[in-house]
Amino acid sequence: MLSIIQIRVLVRVSCLLGTIALVASATPADAAPSAPTAAAAASGRGGPLLVELFTSQGCSSCPAAEDFVRDLPRLGWGRERVIPIAFHVDYWDDLGWKDPFASPSFTERQRRYVQAGVLREPSGDRGISGAYTPQMIVAGAVHFSGARRDVALAEISRASAALKTTSPPNLQAVATRIEGDRLTVTARLSVQQQALPLTTAPSGPGRNSLTLIVALAQKSARTSVTRGENGGETLDEVAVVRVLADPTPITTAPGAPVTVTLTKPHGLDWNGIEATAFVQSATTLRVIAARSIEIARR
Repeated sequence: MLSIIQIRVLVRVSCLLGTIALVASATPADAAPSAPTAAAAASGRGGPLLVELFTSQGCSSCPAAEDFVRDLPRLGWGRERVIPIAFHVDYWDDLGWKDPFASPSFTERQRRYVQAGVLREPSGDRGISGAYTPQMIVAGAVHFSGARRDVALAEISRASAALKTTSPPNLQAVATRIEGDRLTVTARLSVQQQALPLTTAPSGPGRNSLTLIVALAQKSARTSVTRGENGGETLDEVAVVRVLADPTPITTAPGAPVTVTLTKPHGLDWNGIEATAFVQSATTLRVIAARSIEIARR
């Protein structure tokens, strides 16, 4: 267990590394995607990718990553191709500004990636170890500073191209009931035979079990930060995760669908929420399927 002093040092170093990466690799905000990225964006095959951002309003390197996430549709990566979700971690909260969207459960999700040791850097090396912000993770496999826009576009393009050479699983996820603040999602997973190098049977010794996870994200948020590294700034953020369901086992075996029920924050209208379902390996942490869920009030 890290001490508070160790955490403070790690957080400061991670933010500095993110700033250095941003200066070294930043591209103009209005730059068009590279040719491979544009080609990938032009095709809808392969299904959408899940892109996770671990961020904090207390980190001065994070707004650049947030801006990139907001720019994805303009760069040709709409939700039909890339589904971004931003997890606000809480280990910055005692460093000057308490992030209103931070949650210990989001920090725990990032910590699980760290402890599993399964992420690689774009170079193929393990690179930075430990939790840091802004950390971006593509499909549960590769990580890098979310402030490195050119790297992010290249990795999203590479992962999208890889999907086209495989037979990705088919995740069907729909909102089957909305009652007040509660949403019920029903999901099924199917694959072509031998399409995945995963065991999709129920969990057990040696099994690579699959789990369904559903997130509710606030479409957009504006926050005036008065203290900390971003003190005096107004932050415009998108895809801010507010609720994350516990993982639920899911298989490709015929049978009853999987259902998950979530409760949105009271006072946040359903019109301002995006729902996302994704399937993740419980052992490799690879995200093998993701779907955006339409929320229609009845």
